Amino acid sequence: MDEDSIMIGVVIGVLVLLSPVMLYWTVALLDTSGIDRYLPGALFVAVSALIPVLIVCSLSYLVMRHYNRPREWIKKKLTLVALFLFAALFMLLSIMGAV
Repeated sequence: MDEDSIMIGVVIGVLVLLSPVMLYWTVALLDTSGIDRYLPGALFVAVSALIPVLIVCSLSYLVMRHYNRPREWIKKKLTLVALFLFAALFMLLSIMGAV
């Protein structure tokens, strides 16, 4: 494993660990702005979980492009990260009783 791969892993790991904080602030923002009135329970949870996933994947994409990774490799890795993170955040919100 080279230095670039380690840096990419560290950055993505930190972003994934910060995603529950992003989720908390996303739910708070959507709740205080009144958007939750227009979205039924499961859709509100899905939108709330999707926003941190998009933030993490966008920043991860920039880091991977900085280290000159091929686009197909980036697409494959970010798809796995996005699916895992969305499922984890959706389950976290469901367990907390947001639905």
